[in-house]
Amino acid sequence: MKSRRIVMNALFVGLAIVLSRFLSVRIPIGGAEGVRFGVGTLPVILAGISLGPLDGAVVGAVSDLLGYFIYPMGAFMPQFTLTSLLYGLIPGLLFRYILRKKLTFANILVTSMIAELIGISITPLLINQLFQIPWAVLMPPRIITFVLRVIINPMIIYELLKRVPQLRTGMILPTENKS
Repeated sequence: MKSRRIVMNALFVGLAIVLSRFLSVRIPIGGAEGVRFGVGTLPVILAGISLGPLDGAVVGAVSDLLGYFIYPMGAFMPQFTLTSLLYGLIPGLLFRYILRKKLTFANILVTSMIAELIGISITPLLINQLFQIPWAVLMPPRIITFVLRVIINPMIIYELLKRVPQLRTGMILPTENKS
């Protein structure tokens, strides 16, 4: 079981690096990466939901660190590694302890939406503080990507969890009745 968990974490890290560093659209604003649109956070959120908050946090942090060393985009800033860590930690905590691992689309939607609130709140705050890019410039594209991710990510995560039993560790399916 321990080696399976390590392999799953490594798979999620690799997916997150490829999806965020190589298969996403980056829009520079004021000389810094203002917005990155893609589904790079999806494996991190999925790791938090399927393996737990600690694994999600590890996947988020390791994928950011390794991604930086493989394909750096500017100077290393640990604040963004912390943000990536939160993308895995918060959905894992929410899904495991508040939603009690009940696999419904509504639960995945809420979990994904709360995770994406990190991208629309903490990341622009850091970019504003580090590079003095105004909020009026940062927020409009982030709101658009937030809406798109809140629509796309939950559908993909829910379908993966429904169709790939290896991802469902102790989840309660809608047809099961556990009291």
